[in-house]
Amino acid sequence: MNDQTVELPEEISPEWVSREHSRLMEGARDVGLKLDCRRLRKLDSLSTAWLAHLQETLSRSGKKLVLVGLSPELKEDLAKVTLPEFPKEEAKPVPPLPERVGEGAFGLFVEIRDTLVLLSESLYWSTAALFKPKTLLREDAIIQMVRLGSSAMPIVLLLSTLIGFTLAIQSGIQLQKFGATVFLASGMGISMVTEIGLVMTAVILAGRSGSSITAEISTMVVQEEVGALHSMAINPIHYLVLPRFWAMSLTMPLLTLLSAASGVFAGMIVGFFFFKLSPASYLAELRGAVSLNFLGQALAKSLTFSWIIALVAINKGLNVRGGADSVGKATTSCVVTCIFSIILADAVFSFIFYY
Repeated sequence: MNDQTVELPEEISPEWVSREHSRLMEGARDVGLKLDCRRLRKLDSLSTAWLAHLQETLSRSGKKLVLVGLSPELKEDLAKVTLPEFPKEEAKPVPPLPERVGEGAFGLFVEIRDTLVLLSESLYWSTAALFKPKTLLREDAIIQMVRLGSSAMPIVLLLSTLIGFTLAIQSGIQLQKFGATVFLASGMGISMVTEIGLVMTAVILAGRSGSSITAEISTMVVQEEVGALHSMAINPIHYLVLPRFWAMSLTMPLLTLLSAASGVFAGMIVGFFFFKLSPASYLAELRGAVSLNFLGQALAKSLTFSWIIALVAINKGLNVRGGADSVGKATTSCVVTCIFSIILADAVFSFIFYY
């Protein structure tokens, strides 16, 4: 198959290159390219660089560029053009499996250590706030309570109600087969107070409030605002950690109780309309099933979950390194780590309370 022959104009202008380059490369994909240069009278820097680039591109694909009728003067000018050679990037060798496992384990150990250190400092300065009122910025803590807690109440109540409806319908259908629909109240109460309401509220706050904490603090680290606090001999724990720590510690138990109450209320509505269970009998069975022990477990779990969310989110934000892209990575890592830690802590609490 013969090479494609294209006649060049007297002068290769930028407009001509932008118009004809794609067509020339498309035609030279399967065969070589032959350029008729008999009309060409001038080679400026653009046309010289374009011809050299065209020759380099075709040679890489195994094709040839043939210039026909090129004058000796233009041949000499074209021969002086050299394209820079870029070194090929060598692929980094993948470390062996034991090294990767060890590196991951060491990173996990460092992260757990930093989180525990942050917890100890938070508890220490929270205790010191009783004797030094200026240690805890109460105004900032109230602002964080509104941002991290109160603003999340609508979505928590909505999802708790919907999950309560779903759980009550599915449980009631099974209980109705045995004539035990009255136990729907005890099942809904125990499950919403001790497990579902807790875990669901924690997951919502991890995705909403935890990510917000990490994004805010990591942005401050990237913009060197935290470094400015250190340079002024100001402890960042007082300004960044304590207000968010106290905000999560105070608002999450309240949100957990509201979540459990909305789920139990949804179960009562389902029992009344679908299973002919009166509100009086529902509430009586609920009072007998949900004891103060269960409420104590719920408060202990919710306080632990709030500390997990706050400390993991703050630790991820303070340890961010890099530019703007690292902020997104830290936020994603915060949500994943918080949810995993919450599920793990809930499993540990199950062994403590029920084994």
